[in-house]
Amino acid sequence: MSFCKFSTEYYAKSYTVIDNLFFTRYLPSTAPKHASIYLYGLFICSQNDNLDVQRFAENMGYSIEEIIESFEYWEEQGIVRIVNSEPFQVQYLPIRNIGSSNRKYDKDKYFHFNIEVQKILSDRMITPNELEEYYTLMEGYSLPDGRKISPEALLMIIRFCAQNKGTNVNYRYIITVARDWASAGFITPEQVEKRLETYSTAGIAVANILKALGSTKKTSLDEHQFYLKWTEMGFNDDCLIYIAKSLKKSGRANFEKLDKKVVKYFELHLLSQKEIDDYESNLDKIYSLAREINKTLGLYYEDVSNQIDTYITPWLNMGYESEILLQIAQECYLRGKRTLSALNDTINDLYAQGIVSKNAYSQYNLSQQDVKENFGKILKKLGLERNVTSFDMDYWRRWTTVWAFNEELINYATELAEARGANISYINSILADWYTQKIFTLEQAKLASENYRVAKAKTSSTTKINSRKYTKEDNENIYNKFDELEI
Repeated sequence: MSFCKFSTEYYAKSYTVIDNLFFTRYLPSTAPKHASIYLYGLFICSQNDNLDVQRFAENMGYSIEEIIESFEYWEEQGIVRIVNSEPFQVQYLPIRNIGSSNRKYDKDKYFHFNIEVQKILSDRMITPNELEEYYTLMEGYSLPDGRKISPEALLMIIRFCAQNKGTNVNYRYIITVARDWASAGFITPEQVEKRLETYSTAGIAVANILKALGSTKKTSLDEHQFYLKWTEMGFNDDCLIYIAKSLKKSGRANFEKLDKKVVKYFELHLLSQKEIDDYESNLDKIYSLAREINKTLGLYYEDVSNQIDTYITPWLNMGYESEILLQIAQECYLRGKRTLSALNDTINDLYAQGIVSKNAYSQYNLSQQDVKENFGKILKKLGLERNVTSFDMDYWRRWTTVWAFNEELINYATELAEARGANISYINSILADWYTQKIFTLEQAKLASENYRVAKAKTSSTTKINSRKYTKEDNENIYNKFDELEI
């Protein structure tokens, strides 16, 4: 909050400035509701009040939908801009700037286009601002290869939107659909025609999905868009109908809720009816497993739904059984890796090594025991009386797997560290140097060690300093010089 602000009394006696062009250009032809909403919004701007659309609607006595509809009207007139739909936010624009677009377009070039658009959207007058938006889409938006949507293709999309939404369809909706189609590569009349054929073919499937949801309404463009997205994900009609029927059982269902369900299954890699059915039927077991894993790690979540979607289900999809997951979780807990993220890293690492089945994990554990024994010998040589830690295991994995050193080289590096009275980090530095120098045999390592010893001996040898011996007479001369100094 600002340290200084206007008082309530100041606001009560202050003024809201309204451009006279609003009265001459817009008020005569504007519905009273739209005018009052615009003016109240202007007042809110002048007060710098942190008001959301719900309170705005309550203060005006209108519904939120009516407020949004009114600002959409003013956006078409070009004197406000809707900058965000959720949460709803509006930006007021200077009225004097109307018609002064930053980018000029050749109106003659789009003469035929303008006539056709007005014919298609016959229930309302097309504003210059709306036409500018269409021009901007055709000239300002292009695919990576430079191609742009043609006027003929855009007219086909506008006609399609009008057929599905009515001839009073909002131009922002048209722009959104056209941009989506253009980004998907539908920019010529031939390409748009193929897209329209797909919509026509999909009509029966969309109607069947609506029926499965318990709806008898006519199919819409938005529902066709959803359907095409789902099929592109890899879902077939039978699976989508199955999901729709199961959603209907849970209560009120619609395409938006169905979309959330389908996207969730897609993210979980469940693309068939059987996979989805197995997942849903085992959901109680999955919830129980999630709580057991959290308990093993020393964690607690009241709601484990997010953990199931993020971690548990992907692990199960990898092929891990509940028993193995709990064993891995227990091992992570003992190694100090006590978060789901750390457990996930461990499981991904095991999966990359092909360690998934119970037998493979048992063999892995045996090999890990061998690693502990080998590293225990290193600790003993260095005089370190402690247990092998997870950090030690990481060292060994780096030395043997990442750097590909054999035990013979590791033992030689240990001998060098032992002679110096050093620790594990010194062994790591030796092996890192050898890895950089591409030294992978014992002979090469011994030669490198001898060369290092000789070079160090040369640099550490001291140079004798020539000293001068002074006689008694020299010392006396030095002191006599002080008498000759002028102070």
